[in-house]
Amino acid sequence: RNDPFLGTANREPIISRSPFKPLFISSSFNRNFFIFLFLLLSSGIFLSTAFSKTIEPEGINSDAEQFSNMAWIKGGTFVRGSNFKENQDTLKMCRKYDRACRLWWFSDEFPLKLVTLKSYWIDIYEVTNKQYLEFVKATGHRPALDETCTTDSCWEGNLWKGNSFSMLIRNQPVTQVDWYDAVAYCKWKDKRLPSEAEWEKAARGPSGNIYPWGNGSPRGRATYNKKWQGIATMTSVGSYPRGVSIYGLHDMAGNVWEWVDDWYMRTYYSVGTKKYPKGPATGKYKVLRGGSWINYPDSLRSAFRRWSEPDVRFNDTGFR
Repeated sequence: RNDPFLGTANREPIISRSPFKPLFISSSFNRNFFIFLFLLLSSGIFLSTAFSKTIEPEGINSDAEQFSNMAWIKGGTFVRGSNFKENQDTLKMCRKYDRACRLWWFSDEFPLKLVTLKSYWIDIYEVTNKQYLEFVKATGHRPALDETCTTDSCWEGNLWKGNSFSMLIRNQPVTQVDWYDAVAYCKWKDKRLPSEAEWEKAARGPSGNIYPWGNGSPRGRATYNKKWQGIATMTSVGSYPRGVSIYGLHDMAGNVWEWVDDWYMRTYYSVGTKKYPKGPATGKYKVLRGGSWINYPDSLRSAFRRWSEPDVRFNDTGFR
């Protein structure tokens, strides 16, 4: 019979036509030899297959998916905070829009320090409505809306209606999520919120830029200084290529405020550690960074710090 491994099995002996004594090989020997050869080759194929499965990294697809749309930030030192001269310049900028501005508003950024961090990964984009809906459907977590509203103006700040929303905002950053919602989403993704120091370095780079893109105006680089216009208020993530940080992160200024992991302490930049800072151990408020669609340029600066109670939801606040 014909077989890709055995070849053609002859029933007649093989006869040599040389002048030497003919060599006779029985058909049973021929068959057994080819069977042995077949088993040997089969074993080799099996071992090769088994070996290739052993050396292939497990979960390579899941790892690739987890780190897609993330940026790796190399460890080292970076410039954190602001000095007194920068605070004075910020006050002048603030008073162009709000005469009530006071210098102490920016005192929690003081002093300017070199801070050391380990290497880490951080999302390139803010979490979108589409991504958050996947989390809600998979876990039964509450939707992204403020169900405590008692006035029409408050309800207008909710872009979600139950577990649905307009398809026009699917790629806009999710809002109306508190700090605990953000933490729950991150755990579902096997990730975590960035620390305040990690967020600031990812935004302004190692040398302390005023904004993620450098020191120029936010115009054409961020969503800011807007009034509430419902689904037209915010922009889809990644809408401003000219506004990316040195590490390629989008929307680190404007669009929505972003929850970070740290508790807030006004004097933390003065008294906290300079090596791998993670904020105070406890507190009443959590830190928000980056400014939003409603803010002026002074609040979009990468050094600006805001705080809020962790269980409060806003229509200008999300996370990455």
